[in-house]
Amino acid sequence: MKNDSNKHGRVYWITGLSGSGKTTIGNALYYELKKTHDNVIILDGDLLKLFVGEKVGYAKDDRFKRAKKYSKLCKILADQGLWVIICTVAMFDEVRSWNRDNITGYIEIFLDVPMDVLVRRDKKGLYSKLDVTSKDYVVGINDNVEWPKQPDIVINNDGSISVKHYISDIISLVPKNDDEYDRDRAYWNKIYSGNTIRNDIPSNFAKYVYENYISKRTHRNTAELLEIGCGNGRDSLYFINEGLHVTGIDASECAIDKLNDITSTDTNALFICDDFVKCQAVYQCQYDYIYSRFTLHAINDKQQSELFNNISTAIKPGGLLFIEARTINDDLYGKGTLVGKNAYLYNDHYRRFINKNELEDAIKKLGFEILYLDENTGFSKTETSDPVLLRVIARNENADDIL
Repeated sequence: MKNDSNKHGRVYWITGLSGSGKTTIGNALYYELKKTHDNVIILDGDLLKLFVGEKVGYAKDDRFKRAKKYSKLCKILADQGLWVIICTVAMFDEVRSWNRDNITGYIEIFLDVPMDVLVRRDKKGLYSKLDVTSKDYVVGINDNVEWPKQPDIVINNDGSISVKHYISDIISLVPKNDDEYDRDRAYWNKIYSGNTIRNDIPSNFAKYVYENYISKRTHRNTAELLEIGCGNGRDSLYFINEGLHVTGIDASECAIDKLNDITSTDTNALFICDDFVKCQAVYQCQYDYIYSRFTLHAINDKQQSELFNNISTAIKPGGLLFIEARTINDDLYGKGTLVGKNAYLYNDHYRRFINKNELEDAIKKLGFEILYLDENTGFSKTETSDPVLLRVIARNENADDIL
């Protein structure tokens, strides 16, 4: 049976000059991965030209624009769970930096081959047309490329070592940003596998936004609400019971499986197991409300920026965004190991704390109007804790209706 345990995508970015063996390595990697994975695709040569169009130039600016399109295509595919192998020259520092910052599961492979070997191979006749005795022969091919600075692996593919050896080395690589996703998913699967958390009692925040905002709108019985990071569904189920059409998304298979069992005959409920930052299919739909409670904690600043961009495209004119999150003034802030800006790993749980001013600025940059913003205790008080929380209600200013 083929392994589908890695539901998030991966990109193998194979780069090197013409004749370095990108296609050979890429094809060998493709067929080896296909033995254990169904979700592998390869992009190379003519396939990529079909994507960017036949009229493609080869000046440096043309190649740069093409490389950026390749990066975005790879991200779109990887965000939907595909393992992408791409074979491309595309040697630009800006492109590779964007890949590392924006593509989860990114692996960079640089094929470093001596020029005399490239000239000897020269299947496309690129080098033989040039005067190899002149320094000018490298213009546009060697001088005008930016060599990879920090590839995950460098392969001196001069023909002295078998391709199989290289493939084994590549497959053994683990993307640097895989650990965070897998750790968080495993943590919540462990939490939701038990029966200690009740999902029949909504949070105070869910009741607050419904009573003060949603219930006052005349279209509430046909409204679409998206809950990002729905967890065990306590708030999603509450909104469903109030008559809303609810889509809930969470990375925990255990939580989503339970929710789908509970709502199997409910036409107002749709629960999806996926990464709520990258699930492009979900954000192609339009929602009256997008609800986030304690989910910004689970992602870093860059992921939040990507999430907000997705939210801005998925929320209807006049739609409302609801956010509740712990802030940097909460008692838990600073406990554990610092692993990022305002982010700590405490008792095997990643949590990022929110800066009120920074979040307010980020929401306003989306073109949203802040209707309500408050940082305080008392929002979610229990017998054992009273966290400092930030509540934000924001409205898409491209509005057709008024509250």
